[in-house]
Amino acid sequence: MSLGTRVERLPQTPAVDAGQPPAVVGRARQLREITELLGQGSAAGRALLLSGAPGVGKSALLEEVAKVMSGAGARVLSAVGVRSESELAYAGLHQLLLPLNDRIERLEDAHRRVLRSALGYGGGPVPDGLHVSDSVIFLLRQAATERPVFIVVDDLGCFDRASSVVLGFVARRPAGSCIGFLAARRSGAETFFDRAGFTEYELPPLDRDADVELLGVRFPWLAGHARDRVLAQAQGNPLALVELPAALGGPQRYAPADLHDVLPLSPRLRNRHAARVARLPAASRRLLLLLALDDTGDPGVLRAGLRAGSNDPKALTALSAVESDRLITFDDTNRRFVFRHPLMRAAVVEASTLTERCQAHRTLAAIRAKAPERRAWHLGRATLVPDERVAALLEEAGHRVARRGDATAAVATFTRAAELSPRPTDRGRRLTRAAYLAADATGELRAASELLDRARRGDPDLTGPLTAATRVLLLLNGGDGDIDMAHRLLVEAVETGSHGYDAEDDALIETLHVLRLVCWSAGQDALWKPFHAALDRLKPAAPPLLSACGRTWRDPAGTGSVGRHDMAPVRLDRLTEPRDVSWDAVRRGRRGGHVRRHIDALMHLCLQDFPAGRWEEAETLAAEGLRICEERQYPFFSWYFEYHEALLAAVRGRFEESRSRADRITQWAVPRGVLAAAAFADHARVLAELGAGDDECAYRHAVAISPAGRLAPHAPYALWVCMDLVEAAVHTGRTVEAEAHVRAMRKAGVAALSPRLALLVAGSAALVAPDDGAVECFEQALALPGAQDWPFDLARIRLAYGERLRRMRCVTEARAQLDAAAEVFEHLGARPWADRAAGELRATRRSRTGPKHGSVTLTAQEQEIAVLAASGLTNKQIGERLHLSPRTVGSHLYQLFPKLGIASRAALRDALASLPGGNAF
Repeated sequence: MSLGTRVERLPQTPAVDAGQPPAVVGRARQLREITELLGQGSAAGRALLLSGAPGVGKSALLEEVAKVMSGAGARVLSAVGVRSESELAYAGLHQLLLPLNDRIERLEDAHRRVLRSALGYGGGPVPDGLHVSDSVIFLLRQAATERPVFIVVDDLGCFDRASSVVLGFVARRPAGSCIGFLAARRSGAETFFDRAGFTEYELPPLDRDADVELLGVRFPWLAGHARDRVLAQAQGNPLALVELPAALGGPQRYAPADLHDVLPLSPRLRNRHAARVARLPAASRRLLLLLALDDTGDPGVLRAGLRAGSNDPKALTALSAVESDRLITFDDTNRRFVFRHPLMRAAVVEASTLTERCQAHRTLAAIRAKAPERRAWHLGRATLVPDERVAALLEEAGHRVARRGDATAAVATFTRAAELSPRPTDRGRRLTRAAYLAADATGELRAASELLDRARRGDPDLTGPLTAATRVLLLLNGGDGDIDMAHRLLVEAVETGSHGYDAEDDALIETLHVLRLVCWSAGQDALWKPFHAALDRLKPAAPPLLSACGRTWRDPAGTGSVGRHDMAPVRLDRLTEPRDVSWDAVRRGRRGGHVRRHIDALMHLCLQDFPAGRWEEAETLAAEGLRICEERQYPFFSWYFEYHEALLAAVRGRFEESRSRADRITQWAVPRGVLAAAAFADHARVLAELGAGDDECAYRHAVAISPAGRLAPHAPYALWVCMDLVEAAVHTGRTVEAEAHVRAMRKAGVAALSPRLALLVAGSAALVAPDDGAVECFEQALALPGAQDWPFDLARIRLAYGERLRRMRCVTEARAQLDAAAEVFEHLGARPWADRAAGELRATRRSRTGPKHGSVTLTAQEQEIAVLAASGLTNKQIGERLHLSPRTVGSHLYQLFPKLGIASRAALRDALASLPGGNAF
């Protein structure tokens, strides 16, 4: 079999040992494309040149391609260019052909003498290049008669001229043979190899997902902020991704503020790159240092730097030297200067002195006079002793950066402001702000704890709401505290603080937001009282967002007017954030922005996706949320994504998985007093039991969230299960409770809160309506504006409508509703509901030809089982009462349903009531 044919079936990345980094992380597509270019599906050999920047992973990819070819049965011949041997004629060829030495000795005399002389084995004169090339081709073709030959050459630029000429000759003549050729070279590097006519493949940097995967495998201990800095500086270069973290000291791995402007190089890379920078003239190094510390590539920086050195007649010469040495280039597309290699920026900084860096920062501060954040940062780096003026500028810049969403940069800015603060009180305040952001926005608990400790050491009398808020965030995410303790800490800090309830006090407002989260998580109405008392005391008035969120999170039904009017002009980013805003936060979070906002946005998207029927997206986002919570130390929010996975498992019929996830949530939440999470778990259980047909169990879980006939004020999530509760109540014969719950929804004006809740209220009203008014109620529900936006809820209402119509003998109308419901359930993948709709459809067909209820005869045991099942008991409960196995009970019910012309337990009650004399009840 030829090489090309064998390759076609094997373009796969090999498995790696656990704990070892995959050699080609993120290169599956490139590996596939390269194997295709090398002759996939063809018997003829092919030649390909692989180009790329230093460290981009060319060698690793060559190795993987060689493994693929070897696995396909080829004999792989490999060689690596060595700079110290580039002046030795045929040194590269000697390395390449070494495995074929025994075959050289078996060649005919002419070819054997040529190769032995060229490779230094004989004493004769070195033959000319053409004879050597002919002999090499002859040797390779001989070897390829046994099995395909694949040549792999790395670092082609370091091959000697004679070997390069021969390789070019060989690579141009593989057609019709089983000889393949792949060589790698640095982009832009000159070689003796004539590339004319060859297909060249440029290897791009890794994408962000691959970057993250590689760092996760190699450096799982790397803290989030350090990981983000490495990602930003490495720019997708695998060598940089591996080397930069290895050079970080212990504190730099965990504390955001301890990271340098430019991450340091490892000793190996420092030795490799520093000498290249050191050879440059001083003026060139100064320009490069400005570009490295500014990191925007703005040509204005370079122009200003040239003006600053205008008294040096060699200023322009300095720029030319930098460009000619290929250290930087100008990106015409983005109109900016860029370092040709991401590690060169670090090498420039490493090669500078502290004095040179301070001077460069002062120059940049002057250049960035109209950019307050950058100016403050550069002044902070240029200042080596405490200076309140600079510290104040940094503090102001920190607030701007935080509002923009770059939490890691804000932490570093506040920390630097604290370091330059002459007064202990200012130092403590600024460190506390940095600690709060680290705990709330970046999830770096260790860094937050260290910053808070530094604040206390600097100011032993440090107290205040933000200190308490930081302690609470550490307490909750650290996993060793509970809601009641967190609530006490926050309330005490708010009520004893010296803030005077000033609504302009950012620290106070941030603390009240944390208190609101704690109150909501507790699920206890009494805990809200101190929050609202503080809200009422704020002067001149509570911020609209805080006020609206606080009232609505506690009792959306009771504050319906707020939801319709007062909250309308407020951007409720933590309540009903628009999808485009949420997706923007997700994209920024994936690039290393504000982690907490990333999590919040994922929460909102999951919350919107489930009722909207975007279940695949919800599943992907929930998995992303769980991963981020684990990676970035946010265990307190993990349960929310676990809840969504439990919901999706429930509606797809994976009941045991759903119950297991719900149980995990409850086991975590109850000991900590996070009763809201326990209620969410009950929501997943309600859907799982409804899908499984256990209406009695579904009802118990629904009323655990909020009792029938009452909407608990501290449980806004109770509104989401209002129709579930009514449905379970109706199916278990609790008509009074179902009707009471519908009245409670109407009295609270739930339908006015949102289009979806209007649909749920209308559907609930239809479920409890008597037969003579049911059709009108169901039609009103289906006709609500926007009802199609909630496909699962609407399909469930159609299913209930079809079931009612069938029992009313309106078979044609029932089939229309059941068909529509079944189609939606199938599309969503809601298997239990799709099966139920299909069963009802079968029953409509049977009802046209099957026996009428008046002719049905049930045995005494069948009737007893049917009555108990209609009352809401499970098969297990019925079996315990009648001393039968659950399987026997299920078998009886399976035989009963066709007799009665029904398809589910939900229809048992009406079917039994229609028997002669209504003798079932």
